[in-house]
Amino acid sequence: MRKSLAKSPLSAAMPMLFLLTSLLPAAGRADDSNLLGLFYDTGGAVDQVAIDPYTQHALYLVLLNPVNDGFGGSGTRDVGSVAGFECGIVPPSGDMLLSVEFPALAINVGSTNNLIVGFASAVPVSSSRAATLATVRVMSFGNNRAGYLLSTATPQSIPGVMAYVDAEDTGDDLVGMMPVSGAFNRPVFWFGDWNVRENARWGEVKSLFR
Repeated sequence: MRKSLAKSPLSAAMPMLFLLTSLLPAAGRADDSNLLGLFYDTGGAVDQVAIDPYTQHALYLVLLNPVNDGFGGSGTRDVGSVAGFECGIVPPSGDMLLSVEFPALAINVGSTNNLIVGFASAVPVSSSRAATLATVRVMSFGNNRAGYLLSTATPQSIPGVMAYVDAEDTGDDLVGMMPVSGAFNRPVFWFGDWNVRENARWGEVKSLFR
């Protein structure tokens, strides 16, 4: 089933910037494509870092391996540029989202933690299959086990998933994406080394039974 752009939350941003006009309600993929995360680097590699309390930091909202399964009815195609996106950001208790900046002129009809964004010019996907969609500036209480979560936008264009706009597809351009953690209730970023420590402990437990 296809949806008209006029019925999507992204429609409030797109017409102002003369962006695309029809949407594909694709489901989030189960493999490693169409994954969104918060990182300490634009390459999408650093998902945790130890910090001092009450300090400001820049986190990067990075889309990894964007793929459009519904390209013109001709199967799967790697996405080369992104014209807009929508998602929510949920910081852990004590942390604050201060501001959000975009890599191109953009209109955000949502808020700092509820992003519904259209770009004036499409953001390219790098040769490493990553696209930085936003820079989020945060004030952190300090190392926190809870971590940062991603969520669907409110309202959401595709039920149950986040979404981005494939700038190269003039027919079916909205694609679903999921958190890089695999689920909305699993953090995508931590201040601290909680994830590393817990994985190391689990590795120690497993070694006892080898």
